[in-house]
Amino acid sequence: MSRKYKSRASGCAYFIDTLMKAGVKLLALDFDNTLISIHSGGIWKDSIEKLIEHVRPCMKNLIETALEKDLNVCIVTYFMQPWLIREMMKSLFKREGERILIQANTLEFREKHSHQFLGKQAHITSILTELYNQKQLKIKPCQVVLLDDDRENIQIAKQFGHQAFLVEDSISEDTFLEFARMLDYSH
Repeated sequence: MSRKYKSRASGCAYFIDTLMKAGVKLLALDFDNTLISIHSGGIWKDSIEKLIEHVRPCMKNLIETALEKDLNVCIVTYFMQPWLIREMMKSLFKREGERILIQANTLEFREKHSHQFLGKQAHITSILTELYNQKQLKIKPCQVVLLDDDRENIQIAKQFGHQAFLVEDSISEDTFLEFARMLDYSH
């Protein structure tokens, strides 16, 4: 690891640089217990400001770094209020927040998939379709990285050819250094 990545605050930068060198084109983040430190229950009844208080600082740094490096970022979640996440992203990242794609469990999305999901695969597929429609960007399964707190979602993502990392409560900038070391370059 070079000197520029030695500080704890640069764990995000090292991870994002490593993802990009590995050819990753999409960073997919779960919402509950991943981007935010709590489980919302799928519906948030308080203010956006109160929800923002639960955003993990290291996740905010990760998203900020990914956006600066022009890596596609999305939120894939069972949360049912995508407009709240959108407002959060705008509040946290200003205009850059508009670049973050969101696939939540809206009624339309749940009905389209008959209320049956294989982990976050339907969510990721929806985002990949949106990226293709917007940018004509073709992304292979191995070019997607999922960060999620649910072991089953991680396992399913790997079965579909994505790289995936388990987010635990102790996640920090140092965790991203570990994720970078665990990244599979064999694809």
